[in-house]
Amino acid sequence: MALAFKSTLRGYSAFLEKPERQILRSLFSDVLTLLGGVSPADQQLDDDKPRFRDRFRTGESLRLPRAPGPAEAASSTDDAFWNLVGTLTDEVVHLNLDDPAVKRLLPDARSGDDAHHGSEQFRQLAQDDIRQQKITDLQRAYALLQSGSLMLNRAEAESFSRALNQVRLVLSSRLKITDEQDAERVHAIGSVDQATDVESYMALLYNFVSWLQETLMQALIGDIS
Repeated sequence: MALAFKSTLRGYSAFLEKPERQILRSLFSDVLTLLGGVSPADQQLDDDKPRFRDRFRTGESLRLPRAPGPAEAASSTDDAFWNLVGTLTDEVVHLNLDDPAVKRLLPDARSGDDAHHGSEQFRQLAQDDIRQQKITDLQRAYALLQSGSLMLNRAEAESFSRALNQVRLVLSSRLKITDEQDAERVHAIGSVDQATDVESYMALLYNFVSWLQETLMQALIGDIS
């Protein structure tokens, strides 16, 4: 079970079980692919137990479907969830600027009349730098998930939060979240028992990533205040 981010004397700590880290790494990899980036060299994830468990309260945890072991038979709902992970892109090599998710990741910086004159040239000039920054955050976050007991310094925590936000942008695009009503529809999917199709399983992913990012942002903002 994932445990929320907390600000500690050593940094920003959280705990993610191995299946949860597999999910996040897969999502980071998906977004990297959309941006034309490459995932870091894959390493076997550590199997470890949460440290600093006494720092967490029961209400600050969240559970996702459990990944079956090699000799286990998973339920049909768990199978559907894990089959979804890693399939949010079509293994695109080049940027597809017509993809709504890419448009959310790399929005046009111009507006008004400027959006109709030279906008594409401006996008090309600014896009690579923005894209590289996003790729760096995603690769960094991917590497930070080696161990289940996370302990991040502030720069790492801010980078990790930006990477989570990129995943949220892609998932929100895939889920067609455009207003509060859409957001409420997605937020209502709070457990695997409520998931009946690809969209509802994707909603679980969105809610998990949103929850994790919110706890990290609260920890970061709490330090400033």
